[in-house]
Amino acid sequence: MNTLSKLLVLFLVGMTAVSCQSSVDFSRTTLPVDQQPDPPINSASLAYELSQKTWCSNDEAFSMMLLMVAEEDRCLNFNERHIELTVKGLADGSWNLNPSDPVTKGTLAFMVIRAINLKTGVMMYVLPSRRYAYREALHHQLMTPGSVHEPLTAPEVIGILGRAARWMEN
Repeated sequence: MNTLSKLLVLFLVGMTAVSCQSSVDFSRTTLPVDQQPDPPINSASLAYELSQKTWCSNDEAFSMMLLMVAEEDRCLNFNERHIELTVKGLADGSWNLNPSDPVTKGTLAFMVIRAINLKTGVMMYVLPSRRYAYREALHHQLMTPGSVHEPLTAPEVIGILGRAARWMEN
């Protein structure tokens, strides 16, 4: 193999390794339980706060999901919530979301479908994505029709999570 071929192979291997890295910083900054500055967030207070707002941010939706599946949210920021949900298999580590942007139907559908262990179709099994998760949520009447990229209002998020919680009980 000549030098040019070796350099080309080395370049391709390097580009593959760099492109496969997750966009989420997986370093933890969570304090131990005894050093938490504020009491942990509870679902009732967060639901009340959301009921007073128009839009539900990604950060608030991620916090509600943690409260639904783990019954506590001790994370200090959005990145930690994203990591925690990714570890639990409820989010994708490659999502590049702004914490203050409104949560979309596709993002919430993906997390809800995974959280309630809903039996899904072939496409969600083969290509798990927010698009197919939203279709499954529509099929099971967890969400209303619209676009996968449509932002959700805070009352809609509370309603969807309420339906998901009832689904988990059955």
